[in-house]
Amino acid sequence: MKELFEKLNLKPNTSIRIDCPICFNRNTFSAFHDGNNVLYNCFHADCNTRGVSREKLSKEVFKRKEKIITEKEEEKFFVPPNWENAKFNVDSINYLRKSKSYDAMNLGLADIRYDKNLARTVFLVKDENGNIVDAVGRSINGMKPKWYRYGKSRYPFICGTSKTAIIVEDCASACALSRFATGIALLGTSLLQKHIDLIKQYDRVGVALDRDATQKATAICDELNLVMNTKFLILEDDIKNMDYDDIKNLVDKVNKKAWGWMNDTNTSSKHL
Repeated sequence: MKELFEKLNLKPNTSIRIDCPICFNRNTFSAFHDGNNVLYNCFHADCNTRGVSREKLSKEVFKRKEKIITEKEEEKFFVPPNWENAKFNVDSINYLRKSKSYDAMNLGLADIRYDKNLARTVFLVKDENGNIVDAVGRSINGMKPKWYRYGKSRYPFICGTSKTAIIVEDCASACALSRFATGIALLGTSLLQKHIDLIKQYDRVGVALDRDATQKATAICDELNLVMNTKFLILEDDIKNMDYDDIKNLVDKVNKKAWGWMNDTNTSSKHL
């Protein structure tokens, strides 16, 4: 990799976007010279090559799909220098307003950027210490896939400060909820022990996935009910398309369930 950067001859505080020398996907490899080191990252989901090339590193030969960074470096996620604040892109602002995500960004509850190379509004995923560990981009020009995960951290996207949490489909839905609750988007992954450990920190929890994910939602709810009281919610509409009054009503149902204000003993599989 060092030989590659020597050929590129990157100047300090400059970046370049090229085909990946590891997975060979087109225009997915980004490198940035910060003045001392070269930070590099491949955005293709099947590659996930990233790291820091330092002058003290010896010459190395890398083969396709070979691990090229240490375990510590692998945990890091480098935000490409060409990602700009989403506030400065009109298309991103329009999407964020339409999906009820703009307030979350404006209030500092969500860190949202714009990937101008891939034309995606990017939601940064952070761990419990506030470190950026991943990112999820939403296409705003019709490009497929609609949602694209840049890394492989498997951390959920969390937005909000409430002790009431609701598990949802995507980052925008989590942001839309953040006015009344904390939105947690598992980002398409199954429920992991890492997720459960994070979710257990909340006092009240609901699961609100789309109708076509009812089986998955039921399984998540059943598993969480082993450790805490969890409310199963059926959505009549995408949370991002709901009025704020309807979103608040959804959150109220979770709060009532948790505090025993409802005169039933529903299991997690009984629908509202």
